[in-house]
Amino acid sequence: MIKNYIKIAWRNMTRNRSFSFINVFGLAASMSVCLLIILVIQDQFAYDDFHENRDRIYRVHTTNGHGFLSASSALPLADELKREFDGIEAAVGLSKDFGGDLVYNEKYASGGGYFAGEDFFKVLDFPLAEGDEATALKEPYSIIISQKIADNLFPREDPIGKVVQFNERGLQANGLEEGNRETPYGLFTIKGVLATPKGKTHLPFELLASQSTMRSLAADSILNYSESDWNNVWTNYTYVLMKPNQSKENLQSALDQISGSTYTDPNSDQFQFKAAELSELTPSAGFIGNMTSLTLPMPVLWVLTALCLVVMFSACLNYTNLSVARALSRAKEVGVRKVSGANRRQIFGQFIVEAIGFALVSLVMAYGLLCLLQNSFTDLWLNQNFLKISLSQNVWTVGLFLIFSLLVGLVAGLLPAIYVSALNPIHIFKGFGQVRFLKRMSVRKGLMVVQFVVSLVFIISVYVLFAQSKHVFNFNYGFDKDNVVNVKILKEDNYDRFAQKLASNKYVSSFSAASVIPAEGRHMARQVKMLDSRGDSLQTSYFDIDKAVLEVWKIPLLAGEGLPLNPSDHSILVNEEFVKNAGYGSPAQAIGQGINFADDDNVQIVGVVKDFHYLLPNQHTENLMLRNRKSTFEYVTIRTSGIDNSEAIASLEADWKSVNPDSKFEYKWMDDQLLFMHRMLRDITSVIGFISLLAILISCLGLLGMAAYNAESRVKEMGIRLVLGSSVKQIIFILSKGFLKLLAVAAVIALPLAYFINNLWLQDFAERITLGPGILLAGVLSMALLSLSMVFSQSYRVAVRNPVESLRSE
Repeated sequence: MIKNYIKIAWRNMTRNRSFSFINVFGLAASMSVCLLIILVIQDQFAYDDFHENRDRIYRVHTTNGHGFLSASSALPLADELKREFDGIEAAVGLSKDFGGDLVYNEKYASGGGYFAGEDFFKVLDFPLAEGDEATALKEPYSIIISQKIADNLFPREDPIGKVVQFNERGLQANGLEEGNRETPYGLFTIKGVLATPKGKTHLPFELLASQSTMRSLAADSILNYSESDWNNVWTNYTYVLMKPNQSKENLQSALDQISGSTYTDPNSDQFQFKAAELSELTPSAGFIGNMTSLTLPMPVLWVLTALCLVVMFSACLNYTNLSVARALSRAKEVGVRKVSGANRRQIFGQFIVEAIGFALVSLVMAYGLLCLLQNSFTDLWLNQNFLKISLSQNVWTVGLFLIFSLLVGLVAGLLPAIYVSALNPIHIFKGFGQVRFLKRMSVRKGLMVVQFVVSLVFIISVYVLFAQSKHVFNFNYGFDKDNVVNVKILKEDNYDRFAQKLASNKYVSSFSAASVIPAEGRHMARQVKMLDSRGDSLQTSYFDIDKAVLEVWKIPLLAGEGLPLNPSDHSILVNEEFVKNAGYGSPAQAIGQGINFADDDNVQIVGVVKDFHYLLPNQHTENLMLRNRKSTFEYVTIRTSGIDNSEAIASLEADWKSVNPDSKFEYKWMDDQLLFMHRMLRDITSVIGFISLLAILISCLGLLGMAAYNAESRVKEMGIRLVLGSSVKQIIFILSKGFLKLLAVAAVIALPLAYFINNLWLQDFAERITLGPGILLAGVLSMALLSLSMVFSQSYRVAVRNPVESLRSE
């Protein structure tokens, strides 16, 4: 019987090729996205499976009792747990203050990592390809390097025992941050080379240094470190291996005792420690600060899963609509089979097998589309630089795809199979006029309206995304970012030597120095006190610049004389926002006013600059103070002539190496540094745009099915109207007006919904477009044109049909 079902299904599929192609393509397009989402979810659940004792490993998180949760904790915590609680088999603290350059025989290699305690390899399974795990992190100035760094520095040598110079410059192990100041940590001995991890890890790193090194560096006043510092819960991580008979509750009880006895001062921070199982770290239950790597949290995965189900349900609904429309032409086939003895279960089985057949064929096409989607997804800037999601597949993945395809076939074929198998053969042979299942169902119209609403919201959202992306790309920062190159200083005295060379460089128009690059999002803030009679306090951001920065960045000075030529701790510039919020009537009135910056740190306003955007484009301009403290400078900012940028960079590099041979020349063009928000918006727009295209395609296919059903079921009615004198235009209008009403209802629902949703995320941008009627109208018109093209194709076919053919059987 199954064999006959398959034969009939194949015959119907090949006989009605256009119908089959629409069904297969609709299912395949939506399935390809679902398969991609399945791979993404599978990747996020594949972390840390290689740890032998993963069910007994925990990381300690920190909360302040006000909803903030950090993946980091206090560094002394690991030793305190081992010392005070018997249920701890091993515990290790990690400090992320270790990342920079290794120098060996004039060869450089860079990486980020951690200072780690001796128990590191007891808790976590990161095996060494070379070296002894028991002693590698015991002695001060011991270092473990990755295989990649070993290959770069020692291509034909044994790295074990080699001595390298390490220059700390703030490189993070997760690759998300790069430091700008270089601090020589001294000579380190290589005690081990890491083997390639056996799987994905939430804790990526290139380097490990012994924690005892921190004490040595602190003794030499190189590193600010205290073994009893419980207040620094931001730059350290604690991992615990519990004994086999211990539970998470036992660890939490120990943590509660420690935090309760440590943070007793009611006027200080009240931190609490929370135990988190290794399996809970990725995907995380929510958004957590100070993560060791960037992964998708569980709420995002739930959204992706919901999106997968919505897209797939829409495709299944389209198959249902098209199958119902097609079933009208197969009604007599069903009637003959029933008269010949086929029961309802057999008819039901036939249509279910056909639906599964369509789903399996769609799976083949979906897999081909998935290969294209994979390349596009992995090439996204957001994925390459941050998420780094791997879409690898195995036998289990293929099996999961097959199961998913079978479920799609069952869901898609269920409704047509139920209704077609319930047809009364007497009604069938009396004519299509008696076959009116689903015709009067409000559910059918409701589902069509839902599809229209979803498509309209997607279309309008894409228009808004593109408009906002264009707005951000053309955003006026208030300074000139073109032809400006920023070079990392790394060492304080590098600037003075480099500045002497820049003064005579023909490619340099002007140059200066600064502690941060504006609009990258980095800034410091504090509460300051006005020294006038009011004594008001004001929250303000601040960073440091050299005098010529205003010339390099082309920021207008509105009042005063600017910063002095020689660096001064007591002279500052402020922006217009500061002047306004401090209560001064004009920039000129602010000149000469005193401010208490810290306990004994009083400064004076010597100038007011025009507001410029020093925060990210999605943030409002706030109060700003500009100081001139040379010790904080991290960048040389240079305006080039703009004639030949490649020659300019070569010349700058030559100048740098001639005076700073021991420091790397690292530079970035300012306009490239400010592209973070643009790239992120571009990737989001690409993803939302593709999903919108798919949603629109599915909606159009569903509309095509409904239009075909409507036209087929009313073909005799239209034939009579044509005989009585109706024109082709009138027939098209009669067949189309029902869908236009549905579209109008959908527009009434979708417009306020799209306006609310898009205004919600636009509020996160200080500089944003205005969501006016133009974008909303463009979305409705786009949807209307697409819908009318689908309906017109079916209505026109019926309108130009010879009424003699329509009424031949009457």
